[in-house]
Amino acid sequence: MTDQRLPAGIEPSVVGWISDRFDAPELGWEVLSVGRSNLTYVVTVDGQRRWVLRRPPLGHAGGSAHDVAREGRIMQALGPTDVPTVTVLDIVNDPAVLDVPFVFQDYCAGFPLNDPDDLARIPEAERRRAGFNLVDALAAIHRVDVDAVGLGDLRRPGSLIERQLRRWLGQFRQISMREIPAIEEVHDLLLARMPDAAHSPTGLCHGDYKPNNLIWADGGDIRAVVDWELSAVGEVLSDLGYLIAMLTAKLDLTSIWVPRPGTDLPSVDELVARYEEASGITAHDIDYYQAFALWKLACIREGVYTRLVKGQMGDLDIDVEAAGAGVEELALQARALLGA
Repeated sequence: MTDQRLPAGIEPSVVGWISDRFDAPELGWEVLSVGRSNLTYVVTVDGQRRWVLRRPPLGHAGGSAHDVAREGRIMQALGPTDVPTVTVLDIVNDPAVLDVPFVFQDYCAGFPLNDPDDLARIPEAERRRAGFNLVDALAAIHRVDVDAVGLGDLRRPGSLIERQLRRWLGQFRQISMREIPAIEEVHDLLLARMPDAAHSPTGLCHGDYKPNNLIWADGGDIRAVVDWELSAVGEVLSDLGYLIAMLTAKLDLTSIWVPRPGTDLPSVDELVARYEEASGITAHDIDYYQAFALWKLACIREGVYTRLVKGQMGDLDIDVEAAGAGVEELALQARALLGA
C-alpha cells in the first residue's frame, strides 16, 4: 500500500535527500521486494512522478553480495548502449543520508514475467516476437565493449566458469549435511570438459538472465533488463546456457515460473539461431553451459534445503523434502547433458 509512512529500510534523511534534490516535499512509498534480496521501493509524488530506490537487505554487512552501488554503476554505463536498461539518476554512498549505499533511478513502467497471468498480458500473436526479443536483448548485452563503456575493471584473471565451479563446490561442501555424489561427479566433469578458450568469447555477462529479470511491455517489447547483481565479465555463452536451462527445466526445480519454448515462445533451436544472428557469436558447446547452469542450480537448491532443515528460512512456505529431492535430479540432468 502506498502511503506517507516510511517502510523498513528507509530513514527520514532519505526523504530529505529526495525532497531537496528533486523538489518533492510529499512522498509516497510502495515496497516492491522484501526479504533477503535487495530491497526495492517505488517513490511517488502526487501520484504522478515516480522513481525507484534500491538498497541492500536489512542487516546487510557489506561485501560483494547485494552490492547495489556496483549494480547501479553497470546500469549507468549501459545507458548509451543498445541494452534496454533503467536510467540511473544517482548512486548515493553517504552515511549521513543512509547507512548503506542506494541507487535512485527512474521508474520503468511494465511488468516481469512471474506467472501465466503476466504472460497473458502479451497477446498470443506477439509471443513469438517476444521470445526473439528475449534473446535479442541478451545479444545486445554480449555485444557491449566493456572497455569503451568503462567496465573493463570488472575483468578477473582466468575463467569465470572455473571460478564459479570452485565457489559453488566450496559452498556446497560447507553447507550440505548429506552425501550427494552426483554434485562432486558433475563438478569434475565440468572442470575436465571446459570448452576451448577459442570457442568461449568473453564479455559482459548478466549472470541471472531470465524472463522475470526483464521489464516487459504489453506488446512483448523489453523496456529494461534489471537485477544486475550477479553480473561479471566472462564467458558470455554461460548466460545463454543459463537462459535455456531456466526455460526448459521442470518448473518445480527452478523455484520460479518460466514460459516454455515451443509453447509460449519459439523453440530452443530457434532461440539459439536468433541469438547467433543477433550477437555474431556461434553457440558452441551450449549443452555444456546448460549443464553448468543446472549444476549451479543444484548447489543453490542444496543451500536452501539445508537452511530449511535448520529452520533458518523464516516462515517461507516451501516443502522441505521436495526442495531436497530436486538437488540430485538437477545434477543428474546436468550429467546427461554432458553425455555421462
